[in-house]
Amino acid sequence: MVQRPKSISAKRTAKKKRRFARVRVRRTPTTQSVGAFAAPMPPVPLLWNLKDNLVVHTLAGAEFGDLSVDRFADFLRDKESDAKNPVAALRQGLIKVYQEAGNQRQSTKAGFTQIHTAQVVLRSLKAAIKRLDRVKPREKRFLETIFGGPPDDHKGIAELNNFAANCWQVKLDLAKIVSELERAIEVEKAKPSKAGERKKRLRTLVEALADWWRSKIGESIAPYVYAKKLGKGIPAFVVGRQGDFIELAQALLSNIDVFKESEVISAVTNVYEDRLQRKKQ
Repeated sequence: MVQRPKSISAKRTAKKKRRFARVRVRRTPTTQSVGAFAAPMPPVPLLWNLKDNLVVHTLAGAEFGDLSVDRFADFLRDKESDAKNPVAALRQGLIKVYQEAGNQRQSTKAGFTQIHTAQVVLRSLKAAIKRLDRVKPREKRFLETIFGGPPDDHKGIAELNNFAANCWQVKLDLAKIVSELERAIEVEKAKPSKAGERKKRLRTLVEALADWWRSKIGESIAPYVYAKKLGKGIPAFVVGRQGDFIELAQALLSNIDVFKESEVISAVTNVYEDRLQRKKQ
């Protein structure tokens, strides 16, 4: 029987399927998740962002081969330390990506509005401390308060009641809060400022993922640009951007996280162009 030759598109599809074949994992009744394999995964970190925690728990709890990112474990098969369980190593790396991105957002300098609001609160607390002094009788002094009042107060006018004593304790508590708030503002103002808008969650995740990709895979994050020529002297029309890193970013940030594929492509392009520009400087 004569076999009909495959078309070019069919050959490309078959080649891609072989490259990104579904990862097969030998399972036993007790080893069906990422958390159960020869080299135990570290405890799942608790992050500040709820969506980060949901993604991390999905990476840690889903069965091998169930997530779209698992097909990229083939990139780790040639690594000596990751050859035994590339899917687990991949997921561990992606969890660290979320952890590093979250830590980066938490450590960035607070915005002007945040610092200004804290300073307004600080001034209000100091004013409250001064007003709490008025709760005590005028004749009261600090040392006299300890001994019960001035010695010539035969009528007991300057005695402290329970309410005044409670206000005095509140004043002492507020003084401690004021000291801590002043220290926090000084530390925040001392942090170096960076030009531009504060980086959002998607940007920090793409940057952390790019760092992991370069360190573990060793390949460029540069996207392949598909463009259509419109004519002489007319800029080409960009049809789309593809590449291994973009596909990994979409599998993680779009299929497991909540970002749109167009948002992920735009973020990857911006990160690549920004790093390329810094290399030229």
